[in-house]
Amino acid sequence: MKMILLGGGGAMGTGIVRDLVSEHSSQDIEKIVVSDHELERASDIVEDLDDERLVAEEVDVSDRDETMELLKNFDVCVNCVPTLAGFQMNITKMCLETGTAYMDLGGLFHTTLKQKEMEQEFMDKGVPGVLGMGSAPGMTNVLAKHGAEGYDKVKKIELYWAGKEVAGDKSEVEISTFVPPYSIHTLIDEFAAKSTQFIDGEYVEKEPCSGEKTVSFPDPFGKLNTFHTIHSEPATLPESFEDKGIQEVTWRLWPTESLNTVMRSLVAVGFGRVDSVEIENLKIDPVAFLERLTRKNKEVNDDKIMEPESMEEVQGYSIYRAKVEGEKNGVKVRSIVDIIREPHELYSEYSEADTSIPASICAQMLGHGEIEPGLWAPEECIDTESFFKELGKRHFKVISREEKVLS
Repeated sequence: MKMILLGGGGAMGTGIVRDLVSEHSSQDIEKIVVSDHELERASDIVEDLDDERLVAEEVDVSDRDETMELLKNFDVCVNCVPTLAGFQMNITKMCLETGTAYMDLGGLFHTTLKQKEMEQEFMDKGVPGVLGMGSAPGMTNVLAKHGAEGYDKVKKIELYWAGKEVAGDKSEVEISTFVPPYSIHTLIDEFAAKSTQFIDGEYVEKEPCSGEKTVSFPDPFGKLNTFHTIHSEPATLPESFEDKGIQEVTWRLWPTESLNTVMRSLVAVGFGRVDSVEIENLKIDPVAFLERLTRKNKEVNDDKIMEPESMEEVQGYSIYRAKVEGEKNGVKVRSIVDIIREPHELYSEYSEADTSIPASICAQMLGHGEIEPGLWAPEECIDTESFFKELGKRHFKVISREEKVLS
């Protein structure tokens, strides 16, 4: 198979490429093009990995002819371009035209719904596609599917993500430099935009970071005050489980303490709430400026940051949870399924292994023809057993339990 990653030079794209060429992945990948509007970024990962299957190319996804010419030579397109850059619908349509299997990392609810309107077109043309296949959305959708397997009725699905930092034993830190774990555009939207949740059988708009709920997670996470953000899972799961009587699908998260503090501060001073700022007759997009600023800040201060004392300090812990309530054989039941990512040397070169590894697994499923034509949410097309097996190879832990619900 031949793959192309649009926006492949970014944090998520580079992680996906790392997994695609790793020992854990399929060996029938003939060629992987890492494309980006900044050739230097794409070239860096190609040179770093030094795999003969990798090629770096500069591509401007706003140039339809150029992008179409590139896409038609590939079996699978992994779209890593941030949703808020505004090209997701166009890239989806171009893949339909070229017959290239399509995958992205999520559409922040609204774009995902628009893409789903093309499902029949993908079926008719025999093209498979998967929407929102990273950590969340992605793994969370598959968790929900697994939790509901065997249920005659599904009443409620609650989805969560939480992160846990491991503090080092340092009395002094020379400088604190914020490095976004994924696209700053996406982060700003998650903390600044109103979210849509599915409650009592209908969609309800919620204020940013509202709906706080304390959840008990296993060690080392403990009790955390999770809250709503805009996410794609509530866009697809209600329809996927409509025939089982679904009445509620909600998404909440608790980021690491430092990320929560930084993002709330950025939103408080105007990022994400102000469209543009005029400075000396120039209009500046605040989030585009912030993206460049954080990248430059890391480059400038990289040699001044104190080295972490352990792998745990660098990576921290992540947990993804689906809590599903329903009925099985006339009995009210509840399942809780967790995926836990603990620090491991495998992830040492990843900026966000949680998102890029599941995306790589799904991209290979597409390349192997394991997903039928259509434009699917992960819960509609991913085989849970196969997916969890691949995660296990990469040291993710899947923990599942079920219990009766007392009336």
